[in-house]
Amino acid sequence: RPPLKILSPLPGPENDTPKTCSPKQFACRDQITCISKGWRCDGERDCPDGSDEAPEICPQSKAQRCQPNEHNCLGTELCVPMSHLCNGVQDCMDGSDEGPHCRELRGNCSRLGCQHHCVPTLDGPTCYCNSSFQLQADGKTCKDFDECSVYGTCSQLCTNTDGSFICGCVEGYLLQPDNRSCKAKNEPVDRPPVLLIANSQNILATYLSGAQVSTITPTSTRQTTAMDFSYANETVCWVHVGDNAAQTQLKCARMPGLKGFVDEHTINISLSLHHVEQMAIDWLTGNFYFVDDIDDRIFVCNRNGDTCVTLLDLELYNPKGIALDPAMGKVFFTDYGQIPKVERCDMDGQNRTKLVDSKIVFPHGITLDLVSRLVYWADAYLDYIEVVDYEGKGRQTIIQGILIEHLYGLTVFENYLYATNSDNANAQQKTSVIRVNRFNSTEYQVVTRVDKGGALHIYHQRRQPRVRSHACENDQYGKPGGCSDICLLANSHKARTCRCRSGFSLGSDGKSCKKPEHELFLVYGKGRPGIIRGMDMGAKVPDEHMIPIENLMNPRALDFHAETGFIYFADTTSYLIGRQKIDGTERETILKDGIHNVEGVAVDWMGDNLYWTDDGPKKTISVARLEKAAQTRKTLIEGKMTHPRAIVVDPLNGWMYWTDWEEDPKDSRRGRLERAWMDGSHRDIFVTSKTVLWPNGLSLDIPAGRLYWVDAFYDRIETILLNGTDRKVGRHVPVWGSLCVLLDHAWAWMRFCVSMWVSVCVQACVPL
Repeated sequence: RPPLKILSPLPGPENDTPKTCSPKQFACRDQITCISKGWRCDGERDCPDGSDEAPEICPQSKAQRCQPNEHNCLGTELCVPMSHLCNGVQDCMDGSDEGPHCRELRGNCSRLGCQHHCVPTLDGPTCYCNSSFQLQADGKTCKDFDECSVYGTCSQLCTNTDGSFICGCVEGYLLQPDNRSCKAKNEPVDRPPVLLIANSQNILATYLSGAQVSTITPTSTRQTTAMDFSYANETVCWVHVGDNAAQTQLKCARMPGLKGFVDEHTINISLSLHHVEQMAIDWLTGNFYFVDDIDDRIFVCNRNGDTCVTLLDLELYNPKGIALDPAMGKVFFTDYGQIPKVERCDMDGQNRTKLVDSKIVFPHGITLDLVSRLVYWADAYLDYIEVVDYEGKGRQTIIQGILIEHLYGLTVFENYLYATNSDNANAQQKTSVIRVNRFNSTEYQVVTRVDKGGALHIYHQRRQPRVRSHACENDQYGKPGGCSDICLLANSHKARTCRCRSGFSLGSDGKSCKKPEHELFLVYGKGRPGIIRGMDMGAKVPDEHMIPIENLMNPRALDFHAETGFIYFADTTSYLIGRQKIDGTERETILKDGIHNVEGVAVDWMGDNLYWTDDGPKKTISVARLEKAAQTRKTLIEGKMTHPRAIVVDPLNGWMYWTDWEEDPKDSRRGRLERAWMDGSHRDIFVTSKTVLWPNGLSLDIPAGRLYWVDAFYDRIETILLNGTDRKVGRHVPVWGSLCVLLDHAWAWMRFCVSMWVSVCVQACVPL
């Protein structure tokens, strides 16, 4: 529910409605912000000035506006202590806290029987309590008020006492003279906290005041937004963005004793980092967690980078920020798109939970208070920083308004939040690094400015607390957690889950990785830009069964050649047909020239040929050898088709089948399924009728002699015998692209589901 933001106040009286606010929006009193009318009078302040909850706007609101032992001045949001009533000093603007009633009703107080105090009000005598107590339901007696239930009472530990409270600090922090705040110890004393800031040119290190650390020369980077550190290893890592996927790398450098960046090196990650938005390092195991906001996934790699597995890739629309609490075994992340939200899951991807999904539009930066177990996030559209606990409860707005527009990175240390925000008003397009007190929203300060700043972190020992031991410690053979490939912490640092590299599945012991016992695995593609992946259908965890085919623009069709292990695919937007082995090797483009809009590919596994349909200007069906395809290609059929789509081949019987779409359902012409001999001769129409319009996916069940297809207009699956009889309508389904049938280990089950407006997804099961 995005509000419309007006960048400058408009002239006119205070109550004039900004002309750019729509009829469905409410104009805040500040004349700068417009919010949805549905947000008025819901008990939460959405306008920076709180005018959406003002008494004149919400006369029927029964929300408690004042704290215990406070009085709400009539017609305003002003709260004054009850002890200030009838004291001879006017506190409310209308004077309702003073007046004749103070003298006339004072005698009534003695008869009310208040336990602590009584004061006359316009509504009659009212009881109130000493500080740290609150009035009970009988309106007379008082009970202790739990100050520890109020956000920000103490910086860390809070113990409620009768009539008061006591603040404390965890190990490694010192209680300050205000008896509320905790300051981190520097151990050793010459290791002060340092702010690490990723930007378009380098990784910058400054003190918390903004002054540059003289002993640390910024290390050169390129367009870096993703960065994190491992304090125990004195290492900083970042994603160096190249011109293409091959040039985008994970780089790390040591920073011993804050004396500068040394030993810069590259960690070769087996998955592409080209679209990584943010990253986080599990400082207990050394695993790297990456957020890919183009391929819409979160994946994790071991410290060497040679084993990477997908953590989450479902119901992610535009993941942005990520933060870890390894001791608790939790990953927190932000995602916006169809359903903006802040979520949490275990560090192995299990037990996924939504924490926030209302009054949120563009959640971006996210950070954790590991001591108090609080989650802070920044909304780059609504311009606020808010907080909830690890269960999604106790939501509070820390700060909101034009001071914190377009927030990106976010981190927390001691009493302060630090964030990077884009300063669009600055001609140099600088990014400000700001600081604000997270408990009272004061002490706003611009610490420094950088060029296009991204992630930022406080480099300090207390930001990455250690544990005595964890479940992914190396065993006697040097394997983390005893896992063959990669060990992920689970729902705490005492539990772990083993995962396997591509092409392997987890054994029954939950540790070892081995080749799958059966020959089928699922190959699926999705996204625009896209990716093709494979996973074992029988596994309990979604281990990747092949090295993904990444950096595709729009994968629309795929098939496989079991003997050689190649996956063949068509990338429609890139106008090419390519292939890659399931072990990630031998990626190549086999056809480029003359390729227009390939919608279907089919491998002839007996003749070692590749067939494809092309919905280009000439409407063709072509064939080429699997090897030296560009030199051997031949057009078999040209023209007399509207939109050739899916294609399958039956080399055992010498036939090929393809589908042809029609554009307009109102037209008298119809879609059809055609067939021909595999040399293009003996072409004829196999199926057509008034109920065939957008036939798309094709699948052959050769032993049963059946052909299956889906119609994307009528949303249904149909089947017919290869002799042209016994046509049947199967179940109705959402919009589909292509379909195959699971038979046995010699055949594949394929499904190609298309979201017509959003993305493309191709799926198949491949025998090894």
